[in-house]
Amino acid sequence: MTKERIKKELSKVDGQLAALQARKKDLEEQLQMAEDAEKMKFIEKNKISLDRLALFNKVSEEEILSLLRQKAREEQAQQSEKEAESHEEKQNIN
Repeated sequence: MTKERIKKELSKVDGQLAALQARKKDLEEQLQMAEDAEKMKFIEKNKISLDRLALFNKVSEEEILSLLRQKAREEQAQQSEKEAESHEEKQNIN
């Protein structure tokens, strides 16, 4: 294969890649719009008010914060355990 032919093929592949990337972006946007429409239909079907939606979001945020606090406490307890074990090992060595 000659250099010119290789360059031509590379150029062709670059064009195909650009087209595929644009297509991917378009499909991702379509998917997001379809998911949003699905959510809106659910909200309308179940007659969920904006206030209730805000409440759901707030509950979710509070649950997340609660889980994060619980995880931090567990990690702190594990760290304390490790330190106690390390201290015991040092005492046993001495």
